[in-house]
Amino acid sequence: MSTTVYKNANIVLYDRIRKGNLIVKDGKIAEIVDRFDIKDAETVDVKGLYLAPGFVDIHVHGGGGYSAMSGNPEDIKNMCKAHAVRGTTSILPTTLAAPMPKIVAAVEAIKKAAEDYTFSNILGAHLEGPYLSLEMKGAQSPENIINPVDVSPTELLDLWKGIRMVGAAPEIPGGMELGKEISKRGIVASVAHSNATYEIVDKALDYGYSDITHIYSACSSVIKVNLFRVAGVVEAGLSLDGYTTQFIADLRHLPVGLIKLIYKAKGPDRAYAITDGLEFSASDMKEGEIYTQENDLAVVYEDGVMKLADRSSLAGSVATCADLVRNMYKKCDISLVDSVKMASTTPARVVGFGHRKGLIKANYDADLVIFDDDVNIKAVVTNGNIIVNKI
Repeated sequence: MSTTVYKNANIVLYDRIRKGNLIVKDGKIAEIVDRFDIKDAETVDVKGLYLAPGFVDIHVHGGGGYSAMSGNPEDIKNMCKAHAVRGTTSILPTTLAAPMPKIVAAVEAIKKAAEDYTFSNILGAHLEGPYLSLEMKGAQSPENIINPVDVSPTELLDLWKGIRMVGAAPEIPGGMELGKEISKRGIVASVAHSNATYEIVDKALDYGYSDITHIYSACSSVIKVNLFRVAGVVEAGLSLDGYTTQFIADLRHLPVGLIKLIYKAKGPDRAYAITDGLEFSASDMKEGEIYTQENDLAVVYEDGVMKLADRSSLAGSVATCADLVRNMYKKCDISLVDSVKMASTTPARVVGFGHRKGLIKANYDADLVIFDDDVNIKAVVTNGNIIVNKI
């Protein structure tokens, strides 16, 4: 039995920060103790840094120059590794709207990569589209947006039991029934790229929808129709307790004030941070440089974010989960405990891994991240294996 003790740590728990020593045995968290006397244990001196559960990113399209859409399992492993060394120990590679054969190939590549990848945790796949609203296409390619009445979702949904989340617009033809098809398989149905009214999103709860994809981005909000205001996806996502809510905390897609509003409305158990990172995330970018995504859309890196090359829409972030936690904690006046919770505990629970990931708790997987007060990553541990150590 292998044992590692992480001593002199400020341990970020679900509801507080506790000074102590964390004992890990055979890749699992054993206990937190004030003192220890364990023979033959490897000891890591945390030196008073923060020790938190590893970050969990359940909406991310790529990283390190590699895309989840390439159809190559090695690219999937490389994108996951790029995020892992920056603190993301569990990840859901996420697809984009594309021709159906390309989405199928992407899912099969994610499945293949997950079979023998041990550096970090591939929790499954997240399908963002192709059943979206053209009116709220955002950076999705419009020619690949379809509806489930014209193209059956069965083949796609039955590809792999590892599909954990599917984003769709409930108001499109067949969108409500699609929610039922998604949720009956145990997959999270997320309202995504939707122009629905509040009433439609409320009704969608009865059809299996339970999550909102990147709130405020590519979704409807309050508008005035004649003399009266009509609420949309944003207002439904903030006010209806049946929905968990994703938000991109890169401070480019959303300003500080909106992140504070989401946090106040939903709380850390129903709101969670995502990167929505493209293949350019978790890598060094050059200001003003133009790139081509796997869906053939041209994008440009400007002002710390990716934009469509014509500057008509944001195209996705280049953030890491560590950036999100830093922004919430240092810029949005959210406690470190809740900032970590929204980047680890809550997303892990949303996609069905809350029983063993996202918390520092006995018998949970030893997925850990160690960082300083500015959330600079100093060490990363996945399933008990130290993959980064700069302490």
